[in-house]
Amino acid sequence: MTPTDRSHVEFLGPPGAGKSAVHGRLTSDPRYYGGLYENGLERLIQDRYDGPTRLAYRLLPSRPRSYVETLVLQHPIRKRLFSSFLLEQPSFPDAMVGARQAVSQEPDQAASLLRNIAERYQLGVETVRSDERFCMDEGFAMGAVSTLWRGGDRFSLEAYFDRVPTPETLVYVTAPTAVCLRRQRSREKSLSERHGVARMDDAQERHERACSEVVEAAEADDSITVVRVPNEGRLEDAVATVDRALRSDGSG
Repeated sequence: MTPTDRSHVEFLGPPGAGKSAVHGRLTSDPRYYGGLYENGLERLIQDRYDGPTRLAYRLLPSRPRSYVETLVLQHPIRKRLFSSFLLEQPSFPDAMVGARQAVSQEPDQAASLLRNIAERYQLGVETVRSDERFCMDEGFAMGAVSTLWRGGDRFSLEAYFDRVPTPETLVYVTAPTAVCLRRQRSREKSLSERHGVARMDDAQERHERACSEVVEAAEADDSITVVRVPNEGRLEDAVATVDRALRSDGSG
């Protein structure tokens, strides 16, 4: 796997395990930066644009601001972010092509997802501050999971991770399958009604199998620390487990 001098943490887990909930609670602590697009964009504007532009952006009401972001700022910024990312990861297009060719479902979406991850990563590493750690919720590891889940039986994890930045720590959030399914149904009842229990069970099994494959690949790499975080009980306990692990790895 390709090392990178821009260290980051990634979160991984199947639907319903609470990966995003743990990430969100952890990054509410100012020591950890979630790198979400809205926050990163605002930081870019604050740091790189002149005073009048920054002031005008901050004074915009939320709806016009969203319009300006989308039509005026978002497209050129995302294009620039991806170009900057490719300067450091020139083999990344091969990872996108590999994902598109390997999957049996939604090949174009698989490649597009990886590009979005690259843009969010670049935004995060460019806007993280010296007293923060950049923690990605949907990073390159989850990109690999999504590719495998789409039927990527011919997808080479070894080749993929040779072409993307790898995290210094991979936080693997887990919960029993029954708990994951119950959480999904409780928050997305319409999904259960549309697809039925059997199909949800099958999708969950494929997600969990894909997560396991990616974690095994990460554990085989000496440069990545995998932290397994059970999240069946209180969210605060899971967050505390992650916090302790990140503090004890010597870079927190």
